[in-house]
Amino acid sequence: LPSPLPGHDLATIVHHSIVDSSAVVFNILLLIAVILRSPSSLRSYKVLLINSAIIDLLSSFTMLMSMVRIIPVRHVVAYVYDGPCAYVSGIFCHCLYTILLATLSQSLFLIALSFFYRLYILGRPSPSNKVMFLVCLIFSLPNLIIVTTFMFTLDDPSEVRAQLSELRPEYDLDDYLVEGHASIFNVKTMFTILAMTMPIGPTVILILIVRGKVLTFQSMLPIFFSGAVGSYALCQFDIVCSPVQEHFVFECVSFMAFFAPMITLYCMIPYKE
Repeated sequence: LPSPLPGHDLATIVHHSIVDSSAVVFNILLLIAVILRSPSSLRSYKVLLINSAIIDLLSSFTMLMSMVRIIPVRHVVAYVYDGPCAYVSGIFCHCLYTILLATLSQSLFLIALSFFYRLYILGRPSPSNKVMFLVCLIFSLPNLIIVTTFMFTLDDPSEVRAQLSELRPEYDLDDYLVEGHASIFNVKTMFTILAMTMPIGPTVILILIVRGKVLTFQSMLPIFFSGAVGSYALCQFDIVCSPVQEHFVFECVSFMAFFAPMITLYCMIPYKE
């Protein structure tokens, strides 16, 4: 990292240090509460809660370790790392980033699944633990594909820097660890981008529809994901972008793993007690 550190980098380091570390603590507390204090009436919903807590824990931990700033512009996507992973290697940072993307997407799917679960059990018996585990596994398949494909999509960092210097000549990134894609127009990279951005619209619409029957604070969580996707799109299409906006993509989405366990701990009486 450069010295002195630019203000936008310092702000994002402070943000992730506070929000992500707090999210790690809250998700660990939620895991303990669900495992030790779940009443028998919750039954299979416990499987969903454990799954969600583990996914959000992984999300917040990988975000804390990477503190990634994404620079999407036209056909290029670059990743600049401010987190501790930068002192290990670019490959290590990219592995963390890949897990981060998969867990963020999975967290969104699990929020939607929790709505449909609560709607399903209105007037019906709860599904068995095995059925609930199988459903969670099926919902995780797209993100397992992301982990197994996107992990091996990095281009030569010097090529990424060369492309970025043409498109963003005002950026001085010489003292940063930079990884990324000189062109997003290959199957693996494009699949990941579409898998991360396309589901948010239909998912939010479905949640809002179901929310009319199962009211919950969780319906607000996808707003943070929507803000991140919107900010990313504005940069990728080169409409409007800035370093602050590039940091904002993951600063915004980090609130999902932060608020999700707090909502569950506060709204579900056995865990609140």
